[in-house]
Amino acid sequence: MSMLGKMLGFGRNEEYDRAIRLFDQGLYEEAIHLFENATHDEKQDPLTHRLAMFYTAEANANLGQNALKRGAWEKAEIYFRNALEIHPHYADLHFDLALCLRYMQRHTEALHALNHALEINPRYAKALLYTGLTLYTLEEREDALKAIMQALSFEPGYDTVTLRQALKKHREGDYAACLQLLDKVSFTNVDDIQFHFRLGDDLYRRGMLKEAIEEYTKALELNPHYADIHNHLGMAYNAQGTHSSAIQEFLRAVEINPGFVDAWINLGVTYKEMGDMEASKAAFKEALALEPDNIIIRQNMPSESADQAA
Repeated sequence: MSMLGKMLGFGRNEEYDRAIRLFDQGLYEEAIHLFENATHDEKQDPLTHRLAMFYTAEANANLGQNALKRGAWEKAEIYFRNALEIHPHYADLHFDLALCLRYMQRHTEALHALNHALEINPRYAKALLYTGLTLYTLEEREDALKAIMQALSFEPGYDTVTLRQALKKHREGDYAACLQLLDKVSFTNVDDIQFHFRLGDDLYRRGMLKEAIEEYTKALELNPHYADIHNHLGMAYNAQGTHSSAIQEFLRAVEINPGFVDAWINLGVTYKEMGDMEASKAAFKEALALEPDNIIIRQNMPSESADQAA
């Protein structure tokens, strides 16, 4: 459950509640239909509308992942683009779209999607690695190696025997062999990060907070530079009532990605719950600067009178 959902509760829309149940069962197509109905309800309150949009994006992202695993690249592209219409600031979605495009041999488009991911999170090691791989495919080899070395600086797990063999082949001028080896490097098991992240999300939705925190922590031990994971870890700490730990995670999330609106909102909500109205207001102001028309932010920002009472 999102921080905003935790704060204001559910049961505000019948179709939304049914959609959540379908979402938790993995019936994403059916859930999307009901979430969309909920967003079109003119009587809908802003919070439920925002949550319905969030879960619509999540459902599309999950469908995209499923299609990706099946090799249904065209379908995966559609799902990821649908999710990106709602969450254009999620680096992982841009990366997943890039994977689809790369598998379809649309390398220039893949590079464009990877650039979007890196604009959001410049320390996104896997996006840098795939940027290098894509540039090498496009025969922009020197720029490719720069991107790969930068990926390695953020994720030492890529420093494998296979990568060293690839670089040796490059120096020898055997570019085809180098590209084949670089492709193998891309499957290095830093994917364990996403495994622990997704498992953490599943445990969190089931209310198994201690276990979810353990999985998010395992993911961050592999690579601490994922803003999304810090944000989700903060949400789990908050649901557990450990607000000080939640604050640390939200701060880390916005340090990595200053444009992460949801993390700023979560930070503002948490400060508010702790009674620190000044800090809460500062966090909400950051969120509002990024999304000036966001009604949820305005509704939850502490007022001047609340500041004085605190």
